[in-house]
Amino acid sequence: MRKTLILGLGNTILCDDGVGIRIAQEIKKRCKNIDIIEASAAGFRVIDEIIGYEKLILIDSIKTECIKPGTLHKYSFNEFNKTKHHSQPHDISFIEAFEIIKQHGDKVPSIVEIYAVEVSDTTTLSEKCTIEVENAIPLIAKKIIEEQSLI
Repeated sequence: MRKTLILGLGNTILCDDGVGIRIAQEIKKRCKNIDIIEASAAGFRVIDEIIGYEKLILIDSIKTECIKPGTLHKYSFNEFNKTKHHSQPHDISFIEAFEIIKQHGDKVPSIVEIYAVEVSDTTTLSEKCTIEVENAIPLIAKKIIEEQSLI
């Protein structure tokens, strides 16, 4: 079994929505011996990628509008149990896909940690994040590297 996978999620042409991918890219620059995947989709579209890993670190954006953009949130996988059935009409959520694969006996990560960066703009077509989010990317990457002992 492979040890740790970082999965950066988002859409890099929708302003702040790409922050998960941008942080994953920043971590890859600093940590050469870690597996990192970037994806603009979730659910069953990426579930095959996580099979065989012991630990998954998922990085994405979140928009609560309650906290300053660029703020890092950390969640456990279990905190999303109550929302696991809220999905797109023609897709299922990552949480649902994870549970289905697990029930079928595939070796999914036993440790899942979720980092979400507070964002403000996820609709503007732009390959750049807003200044607050952009400035936070290197700091967040450093924090994740340190917390997860990736170096």
